[in-house]
Amino acid sequence: MDVRQSIHSDHAKQLDTEALRREFLIEKIFTADDYTLTYSHIDRIIIGGVMPVNNPVTIGDEMGKQLGVAYFLERRELGMINIGGPGLVEVDGKAWEIGHEEALYIGKGARNLQFRSL
Repeated sequence: MDVRQSIHSDHAKQLDTEALRREFLIEKIFTADDYTLTYSHIDRIIIGGVMPVNNPVTIGDEMGKQLGVAYFLERRELGMINIGGPGLVEVDGKAWEIGHEEALYIGKGARNLQFRSL
């Protein structure tokens, strides 16, 4: 997981375009058959992408350990928007088919997350 530190607004005003891009732009969001996450200390938000192409993608307990919890959504919620083709999202054994430009809210406490393309 990529971690971005917050910067002071006075410092941000002094940055040129290249430096602003380096501090704030997230360029690599989607990787085939994997997920990517970027943690920003600004608002403690995690921005990510999941791209199941040929294989399901699972977000397991290892991601929680990086956040100091037992599993990823132990103390977080997740909102997702499908910008690709039809997919299937399985949350703790319950599955939802998600079409292009449809969204799904996954509440705090959900433990097993798996994403598939249809």
